[in-house]
Amino acid sequence: MQVRFRYKPVSIACTFALATLALSAQAVSFVDPTAQLIGKANITLGNLVYVAPFARLTAPNLLQSIRVGNESNIQDNVEVNAGTGPVIIGNQVILAHGATVKGLSVIGTTGRCPVFRQAVCPSFVSFNAVIDGATIQKDAMVSALARVGPGVTIPSGRKVLSGANITSNAQVAAKTVPVVAADRLFMEGVITVNREFAVAYAEMAALEPAKVRGIGPNPVTAFDLHEVLPTIGGAATADPTFRNRIIGDVEIGNTLADLNQRMGGEISLRADEGHPFIIGSIASMASKTTFHALEETDIHVGTDAKIGFHSVIHGGGAHGEMNAGNDVTVGDWSVLFRSTVADGSRIGYKSLVQQANLPLNEVVPPCTIIIGTTTTPVEWCGITP
Repeated sequence: MQVRFRYKPVSIACTFALATLALSAQAVSFVDPTAQLIGKANITLGNLVYVAPFARLTAPNLLQSIRVGNESNIQDNVEVNAGTGPVIIGNQVILAHGATVKGLSVIGTTGRCPVFRQAVCPSFVSFNAVIDGATIQKDAMVSALARVGPGVTIPSGRKVLSGANITSNAQVAAKTVPVVAADRLFMEGVITVNREFAVAYAEMAALEPAKVRGIGPNPVTAFDLHEVLPTIGGAATADPTFRNRIIGDVEIGNTLADLNQRMGGEISLRADEGHPFIIGSIASMASKTTFHALEETDIHVGTDAKIGFHSVIHGGGAHGEMNAGNDVTVGDWSVLFRSTVADGSRIGYKSLVQQANLPLNEVVPPCTIIIGTTTTPVEWCGITP
């Protein structure tokens, strides 16, 4: 069994004392060095905000500005673009990996929370979903690869179905389902984790800035008590000059020189919550790929993986590990979430495989939603995200 190299021991008591102090001050946020804030003077971030690797926020001027409230998170490869109007992101808003938000959009500021007199509660936009000039109220959710179009309001307590394209308010009832207790528990957990990331990454950056660049360790948090370096080609590796972010307990069979040839840019393999990520070898990995996993879950990928542009590979939930076999191909803009994908399988463009088991050499057509054993289409297949 391989023993993974760990950084020098960290005093957990000291770390959590610092974290508690920072949290009590309510004045810490963290923007990953790879994230782009274009028109920074027109972007306002609240407290305890976490902006993940390769997120991009574009705010051309004061009339096309971006405002982000407290305890919100903008995850890997999220695009927020106020070029067509301002974007207002309230408190405790989750923009998950690969999501796109275009102005005029308002998320998490209107509507009602599920508990009487509760002023703040989460709202959620999932993997590779698009909010295009819409309003997403508090306690509302937009599932993976869904799109909500201009002028539409998703009311509190409703969740947009995966792959749906809602273009009018008249469609909302038919293309949403109620938010349930498990959804709310999930959202609260995501907020808790990302609050810790805001503090822990800020502390790491202040102490050793090189650790939050390129290939480096995860920060110490309540759910991850040790810094761990990625293992690249059998060797523990730290390289702050590498163009992509590879963080924490990630093991990849390729050498670093080989990865440099096979990877695109703006890639985030972030094992700072769930881990390990064990990848036999990468044949190709296109730009804007994201790997992540929820706490206590992991990702296993076999040899000769071919991963498409803007794809998301994610583990999560109880017994929700993500396992992909050898010679698996994932199409552009596609999402794999806590599933088992057998050798030789091909996932088509803009498709979702969630909580499913794909057999040997399975072919998932483009723009297909598979959740368990249920298959539905992505309704906005021909629309550019």
